[in-house]
Amino acid sequence: MKIEELNLNPMLLKVVKGMGFIDATPIQEKCIPPIREGKDVVGQSSTGSGKTAAFGLPILEKVQPGHGLQVLILTPTRELCVQVTETMNEFGRHIHTRAVSVYGGVGIEPQIRSIKAADVVVGTPGRVLDHLERKTIKFDNVKYLVLDEADRMFDMGFIDDVERIISQVPKDRQTMLFSATIGADVHNVVRKHLRSPITIKGEIYVDKSLLKQAYYDIKAYEKFSLLVHLLRNKT
Repeated sequence: MKIEELNLNPMLLKVVKGMGFIDATPIQEKCIPPIREGKDVVGQSSTGSGKTAAFGLPILEKVQPGHGLQVLILTPTRELCVQVTETMNEFGRHIHTRAVSVYGGVGIEPQIRSIKAADVVVGTPGRVLDHLERKTIKFDNVKYLVLDEADRMFDMGFIDDVERIISQVPKDRQTMLFSATIGADVHNVVRKHLRSPITIKGEIYVDKSLLKQAYYDIKAYEKFSLLVHLLRNKT
Protein backbone atom coordinates (compact mmCIF):
# COMPACT_ATOMS: atom_id res chain seq x y z
CA MET A 1 0.00 0.00 0.00
CA LYS A 2 1.27 3.47 -0.88
CA ILE A 3 1.54 5.88 2.03
CA GLU A 4 -0.93 8.25 0.31
CA GLU A 5 -3.63 5.58 0.48
CA LEU A 6 -3.77 5.92 4.27
CA ASN A 7 -5.35 9.37 3.78
CA LEU A 8 -3.18 11.06 6.39
CA ASN A 9 -3.50 14.70 7.37
CA PRO A 10 -1.98 16.57 4.37
CA MET A 11 0.58 18.30 6.59
CA LEU A 12 1.74 14.96 8.02
CA LEU A 13 1.77 13.38 4.57
CA LYS A 14 3.97 16.21 3.30
CA VAL A 15 6.52 15.49 6.01
CA VAL A 16 6.59 11.70 5.66
CA LYS A 17 6.92 11.91 1.90
CA GLY A 18 9.77 14.35 2.40
CA MET A 19 11.38 11.79 4.70
CA GLY A 20 11.30 9.26 1.88
CA PHE A 21 8.23 7.27 2.90
CA ILE A 22 6.71 5.72 -0.22
CA ASP A 23 5.13 2.43 0.80
CA ALA A 24 3.50 1.82 4.18
CA THR A 25 5.03 -1.07 6.10
CA PRO A 26 2.68 -3.92 7.12
CA ILE A 27 2.47 -2.70 10.73
CA GLN A 28 1.63 0.83 9.56
CA GLU A 29 -0.98 -0.38 7.09
CA LYS A 30 -2.68 -2.51 9.76
CA CYS A 31 -2.35 -0.21 12.79
CA ILE A 32 -3.11 3.27 11.50
CA PRO A 33 -6.83 2.72 10.63
CA PRO A 34 -7.90 1.24 14.01
CA ILE A 35 -5.83 3.77 15.97
CA ARG A 36 -7.56 6.54 14.03
CA GLU A 37 -10.88 4.99 15.01
CA GLY A 38 -9.94 5.24 18.69
CA LYS A 39 -9.42 1.53 19.32
CA ASP A 40 -6.87 0.10 21.72
CA VAL A 41 -4.18 -1.79 19.80
CA VAL A 42 -1.60 -4.47 20.55
CA GLY A 43 1.05 -4.50 17.86
CA GLN A 44 3.47 -7.41 17.67
CA SER A 45 6.36 -6.16 15.60
CA SER A 46 10.14 -6.07 15.61
CA THR A 47 12.45 -3.08 15.86
CA GLY A 48 12.88 -1.48 12.46
CA SER A 49 9.36 -2.29 11.25
CA GLY A 50 8.14 1.31 11.27
CA LYS A 51 6.04 1.13 14.43
CA THR A 52 6.80 4.70 15.54
CA ALA A 53 4.98 5.94 12.46
CA ALA A 54 2.29 3.29 12.99
CA PHE A 55 1.25 4.87 16.30
CA GLY A 56 2.74 8.35 15.96
CA LEU A 57 1.00 9.51 12.79
CA PRO A 58 -2.60 8.68 13.78
CA ILE A 59 -2.03 10.06 17.28
CA LEU A 60 -0.63 13.35 15.98
CA GLU A 61 -3.70 13.77 13.79
CA LYS A 62 -5.73 14.03 17.01
CA VAL A 63 -3.42 16.15 19.17
CA GLN A 64 -4.31 19.79 19.75
CA PRO A 65 -1.06 21.78 19.84
CA GLY A 66 -0.61 23.97 22.89
CA HIS A 67 -3.38 22.29 24.92
CA GLY A 68 -1.04 20.64 27.40
CA LEU A 69 0.30 17.10 27.70
CA GLN A 70 -1.96 14.75 25.75
CA VAL A 71 0.33 11.86 24.81
CA LEU A 72 2.57 9.69 27.01
CA ILE A 73 4.94 7.23 25.36
CA LEU A 74 6.97 4.89 27.60
CA THR A 75 10.20 3.38 26.27
CA PRO A 76 12.71 1.03 27.90
CA THR A 77 15.90 2.97 27.14
CA ARG A 78 17.25 6.48 26.83
CA GLU A 79 18.35 5.76 23.26
CA LEU A 80 14.90 4.72 22.11
CA CYS A 81 13.36 7.60 24.05
CA VAL A 82 15.47 10.14 22.14
CA GLN A 83 14.87 8.39 18.82
CA VAL A 84 11.08 8.35 19.25
CA THR A 85 11.07 11.99 20.39
CA GLU A 86 13.05 13.11 17.36
CA THR A 87 10.75 11.17 15.03
CA MET A 88 7.60 12.59 16.63
CA ASN A 89 8.97 16.11 16.35
CA GLU A 90 9.87 15.56 12.72
CA PHE A 91 6.38 14.21 11.98
CA GLY A 92 4.74 17.15 13.77
CA ARG A 93 6.88 19.84 12.19
CA HIS A 94 4.10 21.44 10.14
CA ILE A 95 1.29 20.97 12.66
CA HIS A 96 3.34 22.59 15.46
CA THR A 97 3.18 19.77 18.00
CA ARG A 98 6.03 19.44 20.49
CA ALA A 99 7.48 16.21 21.90
CA VAL A 100 10.05 16.14 24.71
CA SER A 101 12.28 13.40 26.14
CA VAL A 102 12.28 12.46 29.82
CA TYR A 103 15.02 10.07 30.96
CA GLY A 104 17.49 9.61 33.79
CA GLY A 105 21.20 10.27 34.01
CA VAL A 106 20.84 13.98 33.20
CA GLY A 107 19.66 17.07 35.07
CA ILE A 108 15.95 17.13 35.80
CA GLU A 109 15.42 20.91 35.79
CA PRO A 110 15.52 21.36 31.98
CA GLN A 111 13.01 18.52 31.68
CA ILE A 112 10.70 20.18 34.18
CA ARG A 113 10.70 23.33 32.06
CA SER A 114 10.21 21.51 28.76
CA ILE A 115 7.32 19.39 30.04
CA LYS A 116 5.29 22.54 30.67
CA ALA A 117 5.16 23.28 26.94
CA ALA A 118 4.89 19.68 25.70
CA ASP A 119 2.05 18.02 23.82
CA VAL A 120 3.87 14.68 23.85
CA VAL A 121 6.19 13.23 26.51
CA VAL A 122 8.40 10.28 25.63
CA GLY A 123 10.01 8.85 28.74
CA THR A 124 11.68 5.96 30.51
CA PRO A 125 9.66 4.58 33.43
CA GLY A 126 12.08 5.52 36.22
CA ARG A 127 12.36 9.17 35.28
CA VAL A 128 8.64 9.51 34.57
CA LEU A 129 7.98 8.20 38.10
CA ASP A 130 10.50 10.68 39.44
CA HIS A 131 8.53 13.52 37.85
CA LEU A 132 5.27 12.11 39.21
CA GLU A 133 6.69 12.02 42.73
CA ARG A 134 7.95 15.59 42.37
CA LYS A 135 4.58 16.62 40.92
CA THR A 136 6.36 18.13 37.92
CA ILE A 137 4.24 16.21 35.42
CA LYS A 138 0.47 15.91 35.27
CA PHE A 139 -1.54 13.37 33.32
CA ASP A 140 -4.94 15.05 33.65
CA ASN A 141 -5.21 15.67 29.89
CA VAL A 142 -3.44 12.52 28.66
CA LYS A 143 -5.68 10.83 26.11
CA TYR A 144 -3.15 8.54 24.42
CA LEU A 145 -0.80 6.08 26.16
CA VAL A 146 1.81 4.07 24.26
CA LEU A 147 3.96 1.29 25.71
CA ASP A 148 6.80 0.86 23.22
CA GLU A 149 8.91 -2.32 23.24
CA ALA A 150 6.94 -3.55 26.24
CA ASP A 151 8.66 -6.94 26.43
CA ARG A 152 12.06 -5.30 26.68
CA MET A 153 10.76 -2.85 29.30
CA PHE A 154 9.51 -5.71 31.44
CA ASP A 155 12.67 -7.80 30.93
CA MET A 156 14.60 -4.83 32.32
CA GLY A 157 12.51 -4.94 35.50
CA PHE A 158 10.23 -1.96 34.85
CA ILE A 159 6.88 -3.74 35.13
CA ASP A 160 6.06 -2.37 38.60
CA ASP A 161 7.03 1.15 37.52
CA VAL A 162 4.88 0.85 34.41
CA GLU A 163 1.93 -0.34 36.49
CA ARG A 164 2.30 2.64 38.82
CA ILE A 165 2.44 5.05 35.90
CA ILE A 166 -0.60 3.52 34.19
CA SER A 167 -2.56 3.86 37.44
CA GLN A 168 -2.04 7.64 37.25
CA VAL A 169 -3.19 8.04 33.63
CA PRO A 170 -6.91 8.78 33.14
CA LYS A 171 -8.91 5.62 32.43
CA ASP A 172 -10.72 7.36 29.61
CA ARG A 173 -7.81 7.04 27.21
CA GLN A 174 -6.66 5.13 24.16
CA THR A 175 -3.87 2.66 24.88
CA MET A 176 -1.41 1.15 22.41
CA LEU A 177 1.17 -1.51 23.26
CA PHE A 178 3.95 -2.63 20.94
CA SER A 179 6.12 -5.64 21.62
CA ALA A 180 8.28 -8.07 19.65
CA THR A 181 6.99 -10.93 21.82
CA ILE A 182 3.82 -11.39 23.87
CA GLY A 183 4.92 -13.13 27.07
CA ALA A 184 3.06 -13.55 30.35
CA ASP A 185 3.87 -10.06 31.68
CA VAL A 186 2.83 -8.36 28.46
CA HIS A 187 -0.35 -10.44 28.30
CA ASN A 188 -1.25 -9.50 31.89
CA VAL A 189 -0.82 -5.78 31.19
CA VAL A 190 -2.95 -6.09 28.05
CA ARG A 191 -5.66 -7.92 29.97
CA LYS A 192 -5.69 -5.41 32.84
CA HIS A 193 -5.31 -2.11 31.04
CA LEU A 194 -6.48 -2.30 27.42
CA ARG A 195 -10.12 -2.22 26.36
CA SER A 196 -11.12 -4.84 23.79
CA PRO A 197 -7.82 -4.38 21.98
CA ILE A 198 -7.21 -5.28 18.37
CA THR A 199 -4.12 -7.49 18.05
CA ILE A 200 -2.01 -6.86 14.98
CA LYS A 201 1.01 -8.84 13.89
CA GLY A 202 3.57 -7.19 11.70
CA GLU A 203 7.13 -8.27 11.04
CA ILE A 204 8.14 -10.50 13.96
CA TYR A 205 11.50 -11.34 12.50
CA VAL A 206 14.71 -9.35 12.30
CA ASP A 207 15.06 -7.32 9.13
CA LYS A 208 17.77 -9.04 7.09
CA SER A 209 19.19 -5.66 6.12
CA LEU A 210 20.10 -5.14 9.79
CA LEU A 211 22.13 -8.35 9.96
CA LYS A 212 25.80 -8.87 9.18
CA GLN A 213 26.81 -12.44 8.44
CA ALA A 214 30.28 -13.93 8.12
CA TYR A 215 31.62 -17.45 7.65
CA TYR A 216 34.94 -18.73 9.05
CA ASP A 217 36.48 -21.97 7.79
CA ILE A 218 38.41 -23.18 10.84
CA LYS A 219 39.36 -26.34 12.68
CA ALA A 220 37.01 -27.56 15.43
CA TYR A 221 39.59 -26.88 18.16
CA GLU A 222 39.91 -23.24 17.02
CA LYS A 223 36.24 -22.37 17.62
CA PHE A 224 36.58 -21.14 21.18
CA SER A 225 39.65 -19.00 20.46
CA LEU A 226 37.89 -17.42 17.49
CA LEU A 227 34.79 -16.73 19.58
CA VAL A 228 36.88 -14.98 22.24
CA HIS A 229 38.63 -12.94 19.56
CA LEU A 230 35.34 -11.88 17.96
CA LEU A 231 33.78 -10.89 21.28
CA ARG A 232 36.82 -8.86 22.30
CA ASN A 233 36.94 -7.06 19.00
CA LYS A 234 33.13 -6.72 18.67
CA THR A 235 33.37 -7.98 15.12
